[in-house]
Amino acid sequence: MSATSGIRPTKGYLMETKRRIQTVERGTEFLKLKRDQLAKELTESLDVLKGRRGLLLGNLEEAYSALTAAYLSLGPTEVQSQTRSIKNALDLEVLPRSVMGVVYPTVRIKSVPEISAELDITLANAAEKVYEIIEEIIKLAEFEERVERIADELGTTSRKVNALENMVLPDMRYIIKFIEDKLDEEAMEELVRMKLIGGAKKS
Repeated sequence: MSATSGIRPTKGYLMETKRRIQTVERGTEFLKLKRDQLAKELTESLDVLKGRRGLLLGNLEEAYSALTAAYLSLGPTEVQSQTRSIKNALDLEVLPRSVMGVVYPTVRIKSVPEISAELDITLANAAEKVYEIIEEIIKLAEFEERVERIADELGTTSRKVNALENMVLPDMRYIIKFIEDKLDEEAMEELVRMKLIGGAKKS
């Protein structure tokens, strides 16, 4: 269907369309700024995420080595017996946060297990490293969700900008040109008609 189908080529409709296109152009500029900021945020977040993953892998190796040392030093039965002295559980709270209008969950660690002083020093060291790893995994999961949601919003915003720039605005400009041409044509016809009427009266 043509963009000019059902269009009334009147001055009133022309003024209304010009006001609308100004609003759409401002909205498009805002979305382009949002798109660019989201792209910047995504790039920075991906760099941080890459660093966090690398750090986690290194710390996992340390935790595994510490845990292996505890098992070799104490034996599986003693390790299981001593770990029963660890009190409290990991308590988490999930809260919403927002960046550029993108809401994502953030995890707050309210409390961590208490490592008893009765634990063998080798096992206590392993336990501390394991709990540190758990905290890092939680934060990594939070950051991955943040990155995923920013990427989704970036895709949505980019599609909106493309639709506005390549479809909506060109159609509106075409309508404005169509109405202006029609009004110019009508004005020319009216001018010719008036000259013809004036010429007829003189004769």
